[in-house]
Amino acid sequence: MSKAKVVLACVAIAAAVTGCGGSTEPVGGGGGGGESGEPLRVAFIPQLVGIPYFTAMEKGGQRAAQELGGVEFTYRGAPTASAPQQVQLMDTLGRQGYDAISLSVLDPASINPAIAAARAKDVSVLTSDSDSPDSERQAYVAQATDEALGQELMDRLAAQIGETGKVGIVSGEATATNLNAWIKFMKERAAERYPDVEVLDTRFTKGGATEDAQRQAQELLTAHPDLKGLVAVASTTVPGVAQAVQAAGKKDDVAVIGYGSPATVRPFVKSGVMKESILWNPEDLGYLTVWAMKQVAEGKSFEPTNQVPGLENPVGWDAERKRLLLGPPLVIDAGNVDDFDF
Repeated sequence: MSKAKVVLACVAIAAAVTGCGGSTEPVGGGGGGGESGEPLRVAFIPQLVGIPYFTAMEKGGQRAAQELGGVEFTYRGAPTASAPQQVQLMDTLGRQGYDAISLSVLDPASINPAIAAARAKDVSVLTSDSDSPDSERQAYVAQATDEALGQELMDRLAAQIGETGKVGIVSGEATATNLNAWIKFMKERAAERYPDVEVLDTRFTKGGATEDAQRQAQELLTAHPDLKGLVAVASTTVPGVAQAVQAAGKKDDVAVIGYGSPATVRPFVKSGVMKESILWNPEDLGYLTVWAMKQVAEGKSFEPTNQVPGLENPVGWDAERKRLLLGPPLVIDAGNVDDFDF
């Protein structure tokens, strides 16, 4: 795997589209993208802007646009995780004539009609990072299987707590498909392999806010003095959960693990609050997303195994699920946390 891996509110979503939400100019170019010889215009909508994870995806998308040729890449997002704003961004980009749009889905129920409307305009639509499998999207660019991510995290956490004790979960938005899938497989893994691990009810945060995550973690620590582990599911909840444990003076008593980028977890790994984080390379995921949009917009199909220029490892294609798979989960710990810049 290659090395690489909110703040100000806008007055209205129009501001997020035109200014405060990520790149203001397309990146890439070079002729030959479309039938007319003009570059393909592709866009990615993250769950929110201003955090290391999605910034790394943006960087990967920019690199793909520059290296692949025939592509102009736009990154657009809102400063907070908001499903209604994703819908408005999707509608705006569709009306602006983009050839392909991908997004990390916050709420399938609200975004599915917007995806259908874009497809009716002959816009290619993919999901990336978080899926809406019942939508009309043409492919899902997945970081790793949901099963692998959930199982890997529970296995690592169980080992840290001696396979016994209470475990709390602090997640992002309750509607986020990817987060809920990981939690589902965490719980299934615990039930199957770790009968002495008790997984408490999941606490959800509004927009995955760090402050809310800290409050939820503090409440769990107070309500369960014998708590052995805390899971931070959304990357934005990692700092809040870790800070709650640190402030309570329980870094040696409560194991903290989650899905956080090296840049996000580095201070907590260094201080000993966290031993491990589970993730993948989001820059590579951004690269794969732009490559996939280009393939779909040009009417090209995926092979069961794809050698993608710019990526070290082959990318699998599950035709039944319409899913591209970047690769296995990455375990981040003290031994490699400094090896990445995302």
